[in-house]
Amino acid sequence: MFLDSLSFRPIQPADKDRIIAFTFNTWGDNEDDYIKDVFDDWLADPRGEFTAAVIDDRVVGIAKLTDMGDDEWWFEGLRIDPAYRRQGIASEFNRYHVDLARRLGGKVIRYMTGGSNVGSQAIGARAGFDHIITYAAYLADASLEFALPVQLTIEDAPTLLRWVDSPLMRYLHGVYRAAWSAKTLTEAEVRRALESQLIYGLKDEAGHIAAWALLREEDKEDTEDGDRKRLRVDHFDGEPNAVTELGKRMRALAATQQRMVVSAGISDYPPLVQALVKAGYTLNPDQFSLWVLELKLMSDE
Repeated sequence: MFLDSLSFRPIQPADKDRIIAFTFNTWGDNEDDYIKDVFDDWLADPRGEFTAAVIDDRVVGIAKLTDMGDDEWWFEGLRIDPAYRRQGIASEFNRYHVDLARRLGGKVIRYMTGGSNVGSQAIGARAGFDHIITYAAYLADASLEFALPVQLTIEDAPTLLRWVDSPLMRYLHGVYRAAWSAKTLTEAEVRRALESQLIYGLKDEAGHIAAWALLREEDKEDTEDGDRKRLRVDHFDGEPNAVTELGKRMRALAATQQRMVVSAGISDYPPLVQALVKAGYTLNPDQFSLWVLELKLMSDE
């Protein structure tokens, strides 16, 4: 019934109060959704679209299509007013943004959802998305008993770039985690992270990089860890024994930064998990996992 009058349009400033109201209790725990924190930035983004789903001139849902660069697009922030859920609006939203990404010249569109969110997973599957990555958080206490890792610089780029096509990256379909999104690990991305001083590593006796870790770029508006108790790592790679040693050294780095714990959001690649478990990391007790789903919009050829 609702779908007969459903339409989509860019969100307008006047929609803000309505949207903040129906997204307040998204997670069912009476805590504000992050949408209020990103609303103005998403509205001002000149690329992609911050979209409203509208029925009878009433905003009943929102979602954001974000340009990740390199013709890659990210579908995020999907929210449906509770009074309008289970009517197929989310599926129509997914279809609308896939079509928009394709019109904008996108080669691929991805999104992230909870491992237990079967509804979101089913919507993606029906639209042709493939589940390509599962992430979970592994935690280890900060500790000064280990040596510190080496902060890598742009001069390390040539030897670091060999890891762009590592066994782990092939397992991950070439995609790495970047906070609450994911994109292809390219030479440009590696260089950007090096220039931002986000990469630490472990070198062998010949000076080659045996393992490396990518820190999450911290956001001053991050409400999830506003007190900065965690040192968050979004990517580990390297030789298994070297990853174990680097995992320990990241615990030392956390301690020197007055953090209490290292939180590594890693994929379920068995050699990686085993290497970090040896370094003292354990699966987050909540066992919450995240899926990355991907839809190719055009051939790579």
